[in-house]
Amino acid sequence: MSEFDLLSQEMDVASFEELEPKLRARDDAFYQRWCEALSTLSDAPASIREAVPTPADARRMRDMQLVCEPITPLGIRRNATTLSEDRVFIAEIERVPVGFALAAISEKHAPLFMQVVAVVPQAQQRGIGLQLLRAATETEPDRNIALATQSTNFAAHAMNRRFAASIGASIQRVNLGVYPDSYLGISRGQGYRAWEIRRR
Repeated sequence: MSEFDLLSQEMDVASFEELEPKLRARDDAFYQRWCEALSTLSDAPASIREAVPTPADARRMRDMQLVCEPITPLGIRRNATTLSEDRVFIAEIERVPVGFALAAISEKHAPLFMQVVAVVPQAQQRGIGLQLLRAATETEPDRNIALATQSTNFAAHAMNRRFAASIGASIQRVNLGVYPDSYLGISRGQGYRAWEIRRR
């Protein structure tokens, strides 16, 4: 069993208080050991699992938020609330968290809102973002998919187009305001554009 496997097991039984991040990252043993594991990632494929509203997954989500710009890191209790209310999927390489996707649902006939698809820099260019997007959207196969990307995020645009093509869907730009910003997980004034992947 690897050192990171032992860390993961330790996290799985820890409380919110034990997993609360330290003020300075260099003083945070959990964060530092995760960063060390990221620096030595193997070429093994990523696996995707649905997150659960535990202190451990809330902390894993927070650490990834910290390194995946432009996401704002949230407290682990806030993340735990998100995990209990929405659908979050975590990508792991040999148990090391390397990405996550956050999907939300509102009214019965509204689309699935993909609020976040994020992969840590050390694991990019492996198709993990596409894996996360596919896993999240497969939970609601009859819904269209609404999302927003910053106009300068060309990699995200390309991924969304590839995903739409892979499921035989079209992707079209929609005006901001068609769906509430909170559903899309965005704030105005940051260069976002809204899109809808139409399955039917």
